Amino acid sequence: MVPPQRGYQRPYAIIFCAMNPSADAPLSSSATQPAIEGLIGGGLLVLFNVLRELAESQALPVYLVGGPVRDWLMGWEIRDLDFVVEGDAPYLARALAQRVNGRVIVHNRFGTATVEMEGAQVDLVTARKEVYPVPGVLPVVEPSSLQDDLARRDFTINAMALPLDGDVEGLVDPLGGRQDLIDGLVRTIHPQSFKDDPTRLFRAVRYEQRLDFTLDRETLSQFSAAVEGRNCDAVTGDRLRHELGLVFRERRPEKVLGRAAELGLLSSIVAGLGQGEWVKRWAEGGRNKGKGSAEEWGPWLAALAYPLSQADGEALVRRLNMPRAWANIVRCSTGLRWLEPGLEQADLSPSALARLLAGQEKGTIEVVAKITDSPAVARNLNRFLEGESDTRPALKGDDLLEMGVPQGPTLGRMLAELRDMRLDRKINSEEEERLWVKGMVTSQEG
Repeated sequence: MVPPQRGYQRPYAIIFCAMNPSADAPLSSSATQPAIEGLIGGGLLVLFNVLRELAESQALPVYLVGGPVRDWLMGWEIRDLDFVVEGDAPYLARALAQRVNGRVIVHNRFGTATVEMEGAQVDLVTARKEVYPVPGVLPVVEPSSLQDDLARRDFTINAMALPLDGDVEGLVDPLGGRQDLIDGLVRTIHPQSFKDDPTRLFRAVRYEQRLDFTLDRETLSQFSAAVEGRNCDAVTGDRLRHELGLVFRERRPEKVLGRAAELGLLSSIVAGLGQGEWVKRWAEGGRNKGKGSAEEWGPWLAALAYPLSQADGEALVRRLNMPRAWANIVRCSTGLRWLEPGLEQADLSPSALARLLAGQEKGTIEVVAKITDSPAVARNLNRFLEGESDTRPALKGDDLLEMGVPQGPTLGRMLAELRDMRLDRKINSEEEERLWVKGMVTSQEG
């Protein structure tokens, strides 16, 4: 194994050497990296500094690892902090939580802990190695060294570490992650990576598209073999849904979904899922142009599910063990596609439109209005969204009972007719509603 790269001087105003980058590389071998503290803000910086003090005072080998190191090398803002401890991570996490008056959550099975403070959190992991007894399931872990911990990770660009104590200087990069950053490559650490953990297939595409990198040749070959071998079949629906949710939260989900479709990853989950045209349409014509967020996942799911048949939509719901909110969006999206022949009619009355779309989610209707092939369908969906569907009679059920309408089916039918007439502007006031109800009561008594 290649020894750790050395060459920076604390306090993390880093000068790298002996990397031999290409002339046009985005990271120059002679360029001084920005101080890492300048890329960490708020509560995260407090946690970082206190943890560094604890590591130095107790002579504990603690390393910043993974994504934060990658983002620091690229000069990006650091939004999360992950640490590896060659020792007892939960013990150190408790000490950190006590110092900052924070909350600690310990996961003894994996020797990991999370410390939370004022909206910020950090993860600490006992250095470990992993064995996958069965592909696709969570691994068996045991304490080990930093080198083993880096070797268990997904990609070389996420397998670098930065020491926090004062005894060892230098970026720890035994697998060539920094060179892959320079070359713009996403590369697995070993040939069985996608077999051991097929969720890495989703991560590979996310990193490739987020960073504007490419999968290196061997990794692409391994990716194709994993898709063709249906490696994802070994992964639980909950884990696959989690990975899909992370895709929706990317800044440009359409790029990730398009690439995943191109590589056959999506259709390996459910046949017909890998059609990216409608996701692209939503990105171009309907999406919020800001950064992806948890609140925006619904429209992406709706656009992704839109081309599916209702049977395939149900298969997707089952395969990903979808909670109700996810399942409703999938069913609404596939259901609207099935309803489109009826929605093509140019002379649909407001009441007929409301009946067709009863129970459908407005957020999904908005997506379909943007991505449908049919201008007529889009016009009718937009009519519905512009407020016609919100029209309600002034009179309620209790009002009709007071006017002599009997409890039961007649009451429900008359309320529905009142709403239809309001929607179609055949009745425009409460007074007109009362006259109509009185007329109906009188005719039934006669």
